[in-house]
Amino acid sequence: MVTAAVATAATAAALANPITPAQHTVNVVPPPPAEYSSAEVQAAKVAACASWDEAARALALAGKVRASLAESTGGSSPGTRNARTSEKLVATSQIAYLRSQTSDATPPELRKLIQEWTAAQIDSFHGANVRDWNSSNAARDRGNDLVDVIAPACGLR
Repeated sequence: MVTAAVATAATAAALANPITPAQHTVNVVPPPPAEYSSAEVQAAKVAACASWDEAARALALAGKVRASLAESTGGSSPGTRNARTSEKLVATSQIAYLRSQTSDATPPELRKLIQEWTAAQIDSFHGANVRDWNSSNAARDRGNDLVDVIAPACGLR
């Protein structure tokens, strides 16, 4: 009985005088944006442009091989299906490689164009996978239009 009385008194005292939580005393300040030297920016631009050129050429070649096989053997032949699978593998690997070669030191306007081109390629393949040909074609056209902007920005062609 005494224990219950003491427990009740302690509970009443705790409820009457609640403990105030500790105040936030650490101010978290985000780091300043990274600054890159002109040599680092130029090296990042060269790497991004070379990687983009390689990816664009590999994707174009894989697409031409698939289209050629589809035209000569039919769209549902085993060779065409294998070429379509290869085209998707090339796209996946080239996009992953391109992303790994585009760093924060890449000039922002070029990085944005490359990211938009990459998104267009992904959208195009997604549209083809779900057989939404209008969406796939629109994304492919968007990507092709970006080629005409990225190539001169990179000093290519």
